[in-house]
Amino acid sequence: MIYAKLFIYILSFFCKQEIFLHIMNDIEAENIPPEKTITEIFGSQKVKLYKIKHFLFDFGGVMAGKSFAFKNFLDCMKQDLKINACIEEEPSFKKTRRRLSSGRITAREFLDYICEEYYYSCQEKEKEGALPSKKVNIDYYLELWFELYSRFIHLSSEMEEIVTRLHKAGYVVSLVSNTYDIHAKSNELRGFFKLFDNVFLSNEIGIIKPDVKKYKYVMKKLDSKPKECIFIDDKLRNLITAREYGIYVIKFESIEKFKRQLTALGIPEITKDLRQEIKNKYKDYEGKKKEYKKAKKELKKAKKKKKKSFSKKIDYQVKQVKYKKKKKKYKEGKEVKKKELIKDFDLT
Repeated sequence: MIYAKLFIYILSFFCKQEIFLHIMNDIEAENIPPEKTITEIFGSQKVKLYKIKHFLFDFGGVMAGKSFAFKNFLDCMKQDLKINACIEEEPSFKKTRRRLSSGRITAREFLDYICEEYYYSCQEKEKEGALPSKKVNIDYYLELWFELYSRFIHLSSEMEEIVTRLHKAGYVVSLVSNTYDIHAKSNELRGFFKLFDNVFLSNEIGIIKPDVKKYKYVMKKLDSKPKECIFIDDKLRNLITAREYGIYVIKFESIEKFKRQLTALGIPEITKDLRQEIKNKYKDYEGKKKEYKKAKKELKKAKKKKKKSFSKKIDYQVKQVKYKKKKKKYKEGKEVKKKELIKDFDLT
């Protein structure tokens, strides 16, 4: 425990510099295209706000800042065990890490794999005499990993407020995250998951973003359709698959930009019962549309009979006045729908 905390305090001094370097590496790895290309990928998303029921949030990089705890932990373990190879780039390591994320193996089994593959095997090749290889204390490294993650991952207070307000506005808010069992345990113990109506973790459901099966799984559990959901993630590759499936998407880059994106989406102020207000506006429009069509149909019938008698002519004139009033109200409602209830939204 003492050594684990010592490692944490040492790493905290270099946290800002490390985060900057890792952010640059992450941008290169993500191969993020310029804004014009992003718009070309997704196009303009015509969002019908009156149909939106769900907001889906990623965790790391959205609800919480990027901590790079896993990489820092792995660097510590490699240094301790004198593993010089760049194991992160090896296909077998990547495959095993995906198995960890999908819950096929536990964090303990993942560490056992590292030791067997990169430590014990090298010890066997290098040792002289009959002395056995030094046994690695897996419990120590599990504790170090847990402590590092718990120390450097913090829930964004601003994002927490937005999620809370979306709840009060009448939306269902869910978490859709790729994670490991050890990270999920830390988040759960600190109460992060209580913020959401539903939590869909890759290590529990066995499917990793950007696999479209994960989004299909979420839709089935929510008993919802893709066009009823807005998904927020910081990884472009996750958003592409979701958008192709029909979910509206927002690429998270910063809290300031996210607020601007919500404004562009038509919800600058997440007020209480906002969803019901939007539904009422649409209901009002539908009512005006129905009345307009009814008046139009009645006018058409009256027009055919107006020459039969004076009273029929008067009836036609009355219905003509009524039709014009209903048409005006319908046009006003249609304009409200166009301006407030349907948004052409892009990611730039």
